[in-house]
Amino acid sequence: MEVKLKEKKTENRMEGRKERILFLIQLPPPVHGVTMMNNNLINSAILQAKFHFDIINLHFIKSIDEISKYSLRKVAKAIGYGYEIIKRLLRNKPDLVYFTISPKGYAFFRDSFYVCILKAFRKKIVFHLHGKGIRKNASSNLIIKALSRWILKNSYVICLSDRLVNDIEGIYRSTPFVVQNGIKVQSDSPERKSYVKDSVPNILYLSNYARDKGILILIDALKILKDKDVPFCARLVGAPANLTVEFLLEVISKQNLEEFVEITGPLYDEEKRAEFEKADLFVFPSLNDAFPLVILEAMQYALPVIASFEGGIPDMVVDNETGFLISDIDANKLADKLTVLLENNDLRLEMGQRGHSRFMNNFTINHFEKNMLSTFQNILNQG
Repeated sequence: MEVKLKEKKTENRMEGRKERILFLIQLPPPVHGVTMMNNNLINSAILQAKFHFDIINLHFIKSIDEISKYSLRKVAKAIGYGYEIIKRLLRNKPDLVYFTISPKGYAFFRDSFYVCILKAFRKKIVFHLHGKGIRKNASSNLIIKALSRWILKNSYVICLSDRLVNDIEGIYRSTPFVVQNGIKVQSDSPERKSYVKDSVPNILYLSNYARDKGILILIDALKILKDKDVPFCARLVGAPANLTVEFLLEVISKQNLEEFVEITGPLYDEEKRAEFEKADLFVFPSLNDAFPLVILEAMQYALPVIASFEGGIPDMVVDNETGFLISDIDANKLADKLTVLLENNDLRLEMGQRGHSRFMNNFTINHFEKNMLSTFQNILNQG
């Protein structure tokens, strides 16, 4: 059987037939790391030249705050997508199914239903893990652990970082592929920032307004800076998740930070890029993350980054070289690192420039596309 499969693949290539990949993915809206990377992937000219794409957009939500909410509408859509998957498998006969499976919650069980369909058709599957939580989810229940092992068994897995491989330790018994994310290079991104003498440094936070993104820790740290008379201004950019704009404005008011901190709400495209251009340093004190693209965006704009030692972030930010990483992050530790960069213009510029170089050498969309091409070819070449 293996010889026949290899002979068939050779014949396909000789005939010029593109191998077919069925993508089970989420595309924008809403805009977040997973949907952005999925959008980049299916629009890759490098990959489209090699493979035939068949895409099912598993679109269940329109905004970030709907992610964890259960509804009958989602159930109905989940069933509908199941029928659509069966139709595509029968009609198009893909050589590989690419699936950005959800690692936990209701979505995990929904996606398990789709995996049952794929395995019933004996399809070759590659799971791209954009988040964390599989091992923790499996440890909560023996049934979930057994289900997780069955899902990943005889399949291929892509992790975002070597540091995230431990999230499937004890669940996945093979060696996963590791492909780090990359983003498009903006023509206006500078190799080096400049600063105006005696100007007040501008701190930028850009992420969802959510507790696990560390925004409340940041506000507490900014209060410490104000009390120490460290000059700064801060702009907190993002879309409401489990924290509203009104709530954050109230927190800032109680801390007497209205003159120093601005809550902008979500900004996109040109307005978003303008924030990176105006900023002097970027802070991302997330408590739960895998490989946040926003850090790569900050590095592209030559901003030094202060972030938590979380997920794959240490693969992006080199501590004491392109910014600072903080373990067990709290407001005092964050305030200390902010103070260092706010009071040292030269260090801020040097770290930002090194970050820009690191981005250009490792994390562009071109790096990502070439690594994904190599991974797909590797998987398809295996019997």
